[in-house]
Amino acid sequence: AAAAAYFLFVRRKSSAIHWLRPSEIAAWIDRYDTFLFDCDGVIWLDTNPVPNVAATLAHLRSLNKRVLFVSNNATKHRSQYLDKFSAMSIEASLDDVVTSAVGAAAYFVEKHGKGAKCYACGTQGLVRELEDAGATLVRPPNELDTHILVSGPQLVTVDSEVKAVVAGADWNLTHRKLSYAVQCLLKVPGCEFIATNGDRLYPAGDGNMYPGAGATVRAIEFCGGKEPVYIGKPGPMLLDLLERTRGMDKSRTVMVGDRVDTDIQFGREGGVETLLVLTGCTPDREAAERSKGSQRPHYAIQSLGDIAVALGLPGCTKQ
Repeated sequence: AAAAAYFLFVRRKSSAIHWLRPSEIAAWIDRYDTFLFDCDGVIWLDTNPVPNVAATLAHLRSLNKRVLFVSNNATKHRSQYLDKFSAMSIEASLDDVVTSAVGAAAYFVEKHGKGAKCYACGTQGLVRELEDAGATLVRPPNELDTHILVSGPQLVTVDSEVKAVVAGADWNLTHRKLSYAVQCLLKVPGCEFIATNGDRLYPAGDGNMYPGAGATVRAIEFCGGKEPVYIGKPGPMLLDLLERTRGMDKSRTVMVGDRVDTDIQFGREGGVETLLVLTGCTPDREAAERSKGSQRPHYAIQSLGDIAVALGLPGCTKQ
């Protein structure tokens, strides 16, 4: 165990990715007190759990490790995450879940105050997090209607008290919603543009990659002529929020994710070590090895569930 721990220490000083071996897993876990996990592509693919992940997470908790879920997915409210975790037999509380929607809501209320008005171009999950934080949501009439636009765009009258447009992935995006967001940025002096994240693609359980939050954000940015403040990974705001509210020691923290351009860069630039898994947006070892600079992980493994298999935890199934 001592030899494995020393080997890991030496390897982390190198720019090469260290692919974790089964014999190194226990020593690797001992290095950290706090584990930050992305969800989509790491814990699950849409509604399908990644095999053996529940056993891995339960083992970390049994060692009194702090387990937190840090996701760019702003489409769901934290309570929906808990329902999903429960269905997969994964222990979690509301405080364990920090999404880009939570971060966006905290940022907006800290800057503009409770009761301030904003327009959300996103799902009900984002809307609920903003409301929970104390924001007042502006809801223009007929924003989801599409049949009224057959003859072309219609006049949009915006609320002059809107302090910000908050945008994320939106499965019900319409031209009318885009129009309202853009008109707020063009017509309301000082209206801020806040983006939950800029993920280009969203990995779904059917094996397809669908347009992510970046599709909504970039459309508003292009037409509204204003760059957004990005809350989610790879920017520093979620990590700053965790430091303020959780008091974690960065030197004893690791970020686990499936995307080098968000999760790994988030960890690297935030001063924490990183572990890449190949169950989501990074499809294979060759793709991982092409990563460079702040997008190059310290460590990598095929799947988070492989940790449970390597440790011989009960209930594991070999893939």
